Amino acid sequence: MDKFIEQGWIDTFRHMNPEPHRYSWWSQRFPSVRLQNKGWRIDYINVTSPLKERLVRADIHHDVKQSDHCPVYLEMRR
Repeated sequence: MDKFIEQGWIDTFRHMNPEPHRYSWWSQRFPSVRLQNKGWRIDYINVTSPLKERLVRADIHHDVKQSDHCPVYLEMRR
């Protein structure tokens, strides 16, 4: 992922949400890790640098629990 970002791609969630400890995945093997918020952020929406100015909001819907992954969301201006 570091090499991808080094090539000029923007991690939209991290750009809009610099605070740590926001995850989109928790292991199903150990159900308690979700309660303890010990997860990984492995779901991304990336854009090229020219689109950076069009970003409005990015989020992770951590309250959606139908899967071991949470939906990630990006809103952009036209």
